[in-house]
Amino acid sequence: MIKVRIAPSPTGNLHIGTVQAALYNWLFARKNGGQFLLRIEDTDKERSTKEYEKNIYEVLEWLSIKWDEKPVIQSENLSRHQEMLEKLVTEGKAFYCHHTKEELEKERKTREEQKIAPLHVCNHKDTSKGREIGGIIRLAVNNKSDRIISFDDLIRGKLEFRESLLGDFAIARGLNDPLYHFAVVVDDADMDITDVLRGEDHISNTPKHILIYEALGLSVPRFGHLPLILAPDRSKLSKRHGDTSALGYKKNYLPEALLNFLGSLSYTFSKEIISKEEMVQEFTLEKVHKSGAILDIKKLNWLNSRYIKNLSPGEFRKLANVSELPDEAVPIITERLEKLSDVKSFDYFWKIPEYDKELLRWEKSDLETSLKTLVEIKKIIEEFDFSRGKDELRKVLDDFSQRVGDPSTGSGQDRGLVYWPLRVAITGQEKSPDPVDIVFIIGKEETLKRIDFAIK
Repeated sequence: MIKVRIAPSPTGNLHIGTVQAALYNWLFARKNGGQFLLRIEDTDKERSTKEYEKNIYEVLEWLSIKWDEKPVIQSENLSRHQEMLEKLVTEGKAFYCHHTKEELEKERKTREEQKIAPLHVCNHKDTSKGREIGGIIRLAVNNKSDRIISFDDLIRGKLEFRESLLGDFAIARGLNDPLYHFAVVVDDADMDITDVLRGEDHISNTPKHILIYEALGLSVPRFGHLPLILAPDRSKLSKRHGDTSALGYKKNYLPEALLNFLGSLSYTFSKEIISKEEMVQEFTLEKVHKSGAILDIKKLNWLNSRYIKNLSPGEFRKLANVSELPDEAVPIITERLEKLSDVKSFDYFWKIPEYDKELLRWEKSDLETSLKTLVEIKKIIEEFDFSRGKDELRKVLDDFSQRVGDPSTGSGQDRGLVYWPLRVAITGQEKSPDPVDIVFIIGKEETLKRIDFAIK
């Protein structure tokens, strides 16, 4: 059975790029009748927290990317890591390096100045000192080997690396403190992971992992390296470009829209609006893009607006957290909304607006003219029978605008002199949906109350 996983570290909020990787792993598993597993890599004791671990679960549950077994907690596997480290040291496949930090730093600078690969070929692996307990544990790599380590990347095709250029790389700070390279191999093997699908920034780690698998006598899984999500300047997406936290999207975007966006970011599906289940039917690793994709917020906003339009009034009120919103207002708002938090721009549907009286002035007209117009509009609405409908009220107001002129120009027939102060009185804003539509949603009594406030 195919088994894939994601293995985020709880050292920060779950990154949006990790969510895309989780989605592609999930799609691959579902397409092939396999399993999608979750591992929490919490061996960074100083930075890992339960709060960040909770964030990982919360994001995946919000997006309905469901894992198939109980999550594996890496720190709970420490005895297993220790057992396997002891095995390598005992067999002479790993050794203790006793070089000081200062010696290693000096070596690094020297190699950098000589413009040669920054690797460490340790002279302790063949000496008695290397057999003394204590210090960093390194994998014994044959630096004189002419071997080319190659693997068929499921996305990028054949990739090759020279073993002699890897050096004796560190796999643990001690028996009780395994490093990423070692722990990830042991855990993936114990979880029976068949396919490791991860970001392309791990490509250089893969030959090291292959050597660890071989040293431990374990089956090597297949590897596939996904493209990274890029910032507008085509650099790797980071906090300097804004919020990269996946949960930060929850206040603005529907989970279906975000999944649609992330799925289509590095894959060309048959249609723009596509569900997670439809993605499963089409998904194949061979069609995953090889180059990174720019995080296009405009495209995400457009997709989100399409999904918002399909919400029922009850669903929209719950997601937007506006229980007071009338049903009739929902289509008007969702027609114009890209992000859920923008609903606050329409708060006049459920509360009296606040504004500066100068806003009631229409262009080059004066407040006195707006006052007179509002007094007349109030009379019209007081006398109007709302059962006649919106079109009839609009016609009455249009007829009134034929009799109103701008005193600064002496002209008549200025609709702005009627609709501008009415719009401001009921919304407190310069721009809004049709004022007559709003009048019928908030009702006659509320409309008159707001016009009275504008007049005062």
